Amino acid sequence: MDESVSIFLAGSASFVLSLCIFAVAPRILSRLSKQYGLLEPDKRIVIDTDFKSVIINTAVGSVGVYAFVFDPEIYPRRVRYNCLVLRHGIAAYLGYTLADVVLMLRYDALASRVFFLHHFMGILCGLAGTIYTSIPWIMSTFLYYEASTPFVHLRSILSKLGWKHTSLYTVNGLVLMTVFFLCRVAIIPVYWRTVYLLYTDGSFPQIDAFVYYLMLYGRVVFDILNVYWFSLMVKAFCIIVCPKRDSRLLTISDQTSIEHGKEC
Repeated sequence: MDESVSIFLAGSASFVLSLCIFAVAPRILSRLSKQYGLLEPDKRIVIDTDFKSVIINTAVGSVGVYAFVFDPEIYPRRVRYNCLVLRHGIAAYLGYTLADVVLMLRYDALASRVFFLHHFMGILCGLAGTIYTSIPWIMSTFLYYEASTPFVHLRSILSKLGWKHTSLYTVNGLVLMTVFFLCRVAIIPVYWRTVYLLYTDGSFPQIDAFVYYLMLYGRVVFDILNVYWFSLMVKAFCIIVCPKRDSRLLTISDQTSIEHGKEC
């Protein structure tokens, strides 16, 4: 099968599967928790989306970890390499993101300006990673992000189903902060050092224009969002550990961002 066809099929399958999981989520969740049926319709829609995201992003994030950590052919200063595993993984991410946009347009409970911006940038990165083969290490870092996403959505599910004061919620929060920091925050200086080295190597002219602009300007958007979201996670965890002392750390706006800020 031609690689462009298989990449297109990977994205299409992810798109369809995402919507199918969202459709069957109410039946599964209602069996797992009685609390689910007692929630308001808007909250159930959000949980259905979370459930879909946990499943899809577990697969997508695993591909991201493999490409970023274990593929010996993907290294920071390599300008061009056709990594089919990475391109198929990015195609799956693109299909999932497009499905999310469809759901955001359909349900007001899922829509916000911040996440429309995030998804817009995600779609651009998805297109760049599936069409072009330049700077594969840089593109792998975007997919590496998704390793933390299942824990973000699981946190939201546990919170809304009334399991916020359980050990599972606390452990998931610790894992989430750790993985989120490693995948999205700690990598920031490494990423920009790599961009600088590509510049000093004289590699910029060899990078596809679309990928080049996303490498610079698109990454700035993601870095700002990731640092902001991580700061909210730290605040929320401090409240869990020391509720009386830190209950005023989060504003109402922050709490809303944590509850609905799942498409990181």
